[in-house]
Amino acid sequence: MSRSFRYAVAFVLFALAAAAAGAAPADQAAPAPDQRARKVVILGFDGADPNLVDRFMADGLLPNLARLSREASYARIVPPNPPQTPVSWSSFSTGLLPGRTEIFDFLMRRPHTYIPDFALAERQRRVFGFGEWNGALAGGALGLLAGLLALVLGRAVLRRWTRATIAGLVVALACGAALTPVFSNLLPVEVPAAKNNRKGKPFWTVAAEHGMRVGVVRMPVTFPAEELPEGSRMISGLGVPDMRGRVGTPSLWTSDPRFSAGNNQFSLEIRKLPARRGRVETEIVGPFDYPFHVYVVDRAEARWREQGLSAAEIAERREELKRRLEERGHPEQIRLPLMLEITDEALTLEVSGRSATLRPGEWTDFVPLDFPINWLVDALQPLRGMVRFKLISLEPEVQLYMSPINFHPSSHPIFYTWPPDLAEEVAERTGLFKTQGWAIDTWSYPSNRVGGIELFLEDMDFTVSGFERVMNHMLEQDFDLYIQVFYFPDRAGHLLWHNLDPEHPLYEPENAERFDAAMRAVYQRMDTIVGEALAKIDDDTLFMVVSDHGFSTFRRQINYNTWLYQNGFLALKGKTRTRNLEQLFDRDVRNVDVFSGIDWSRTKAWAMGLGSIYINLVGREPQGVVMPGEEYEEVVRQIREGLEQAVDPETGLHPVYRVYTRDEIAGQYDAEKFPDLRASNIITYRVSWQDTLGGLSTAVFEDNDRTWSADHCSLEPTLIPGILFVNRRLDVERPRMIDVAPSILAELGLDPPGELDGRPVWKPGAR
Repeated sequence: MSRSFRYAVAFVLFALAAAAAGAAPADQAAPAPDQRARKVVILGFDGADPNLVDRFMADGLLPNLARLSREASYARIVPPNPPQTPVSWSSFSTGLLPGRTEIFDFLMRRPHTYIPDFALAERQRRVFGFGEWNGALAGGALGLLAGLLALVLGRAVLRRWTRATIAGLVVALACGAALTPVFSNLLPVEVPAAKNNRKGKPFWTVAAEHGMRVGVVRMPVTFPAEELPEGSRMISGLGVPDMRGRVGTPSLWTSDPRFSAGNNQFSLEIRKLPARRGRVETEIVGPFDYPFHVYVVDRAEARWREQGLSAAEIAERREELKRRLEERGHPEQIRLPLMLEITDEALTLEVSGRSATLRPGEWTDFVPLDFPINWLVDALQPLRGMVRFKLISLEPEVQLYMSPINFHPSSHPIFYTWPPDLAEEVAERTGLFKTQGWAIDTWSYPSNRVGGIELFLEDMDFTVSGFERVMNHMLEQDFDLYIQVFYFPDRAGHLLWHNLDPEHPLYEPENAERFDAAMRAVYQRMDTIVGEALAKIDDDTLFMVVSDHGFSTFRRQINYNTWLYQNGFLALKGKTRTRNLEQLFDRDVRNVDVFSGIDWSRTKAWAMGLGSIYINLVGREPQGVVMPGEEYEEVVRQIREGLEQAVDPETGLHPVYRVYTRDEIAGQYDAEKFPDLRASNIITYRVSWQDTLGGLSTAVFEDNDRTWSADHCSLEPTLIPGILFVNRRLDVERPRMIDVAPSILAELGLDPPGELDGRPVWKPGAR
């Protein structure tokens, strides 16, 4: 077949295809521009409360939202059950109920155990390169290269192939043997990895797969970052840990030997200084060295167990191995020297070759921290973090604050952006921004009011400014669909509310006006961000402002485990051990049975998480006692009726709004994972701090005496709706979070990825 004939055939086929495309039926044609949005921009504000929005709009403080209220649709949107941040945003993203997303709480029970675990993402590890063969292959490759050089040189000098070949082989074998242990110490066998536990396909993924350019910034439950098609971008949000693998752990250095963090649900690491003045040597506790210490010990222990060694022998060998790894420069946790020079006027700090001088009340900008691994890793893929310091005081005692250690944009051992270098690219344009998912410090103020409310407000302002710059930069890109979530209304709600509610146990009349002004400023900041986004879009863009839930004051708490104990559903054999949420992420603590004080042989049910109740079911739990069928149903009935009828003697109220079965709230679900019951609370009540990780208190009902003074997590979802502004005409009065995904897909003319639990709540293009 000649080349000219092939060209002619190709031309004819092309012409026929073009004619067929031009003659396509009208119902297959793309929708007209006036029928559907050409672009979609969605701004999420975690925890933005409709009651506060209505109040501040009425006061004229939110002009951009007021304009949307007049010119677009404004409604209260119902979160899923339970109304928790990761649960609600997962349903928003997928259009699925929590049973199908499998994000139904911050915490989950590991299947077939009583051990709590983080629900959003699963900590994993993956083989690096060729695993155990890395050292041998690298040493062998360099040995082979050395042998080839020896061969060439030997041929030139000796002028005989036989002798040159022998010399080359000797050099190759010698170098390979010598270099193999060197590279075995330099190259890891395994490296950390993570898995997103959310099920279901987000609407932005559907859009990206259809060729649309998508930008997703700080959306919860997107860690690790999704591998999107070329042209689309993602910066992960809630779920990205700090460098220590926690939600966030700030540090405080103090010269006060009596200082303690108080009773705090999260962690604040206290470091005591030996002196108030002069040159003081201390350290920063950094990330665990998983590849070169933790995983090495884990693999060795697995081999010892296979060999049948006793627990005592394994413990002895483990300590010896850990000692040898330390000697070889691989400590379990990397620590950096921190030098302080303290005078009566200022404090100068030195770390990682950088220095900064602070006077009381001053902050540093981001300070990069370099965590050494070994010369090869440090050269090729350095592990770098970044922190901010604040000098809180020099008198009467020194107090130096350090933020949690964020991953530096240049360091992404587990991808929290896609493409992986997106964080660096954006930081070059906008300046450094926090990469940690829970970015605003809500740990220090509840910890004995460290830094005062000023530290929280200053950190919030700094954090939001960084993400605001990111938004303005990203909106200048040509995205077809752009989504960004801001978290600061939620964080402010948690920490400011006690001085907005005169009936809260911690209400301080002298601070009421100040805290009210701070809350007004939070919502005005939200309105300003909305205005900035509106200025960058045209009239053909679908624009949405949405929050995942509202807020309520948190005056009283209910201890479900205590109630279960007092009513014969839970039995004890000793003192229960409770952990705070941050300790849950420590490697050694995660495998400790925090319910060690519970007698499972006599326990029918226990509570864990933010309102979840599990039945100790035969065949599912390790020591189940409740038989499936009639006995299970009877236990469920008794718990439901008992909790719904329970009365707080202090207030005369029924704190439990309703106890739901999983069939009532989950849709489809995995019976091995989903809790059997979910208790929802009325306004002013929340599940207790002790209940979160299975603890028991002495009383069923107690005051909430913490500055974490408002919440939403365990409330009845219909009582704390979020906000929804959208420049489309809504067909329903009470849209739901699960309705957003199908509505956006319909607007974009895309079919949903299977059957969704939500439904479109406006007609595409209807204004």
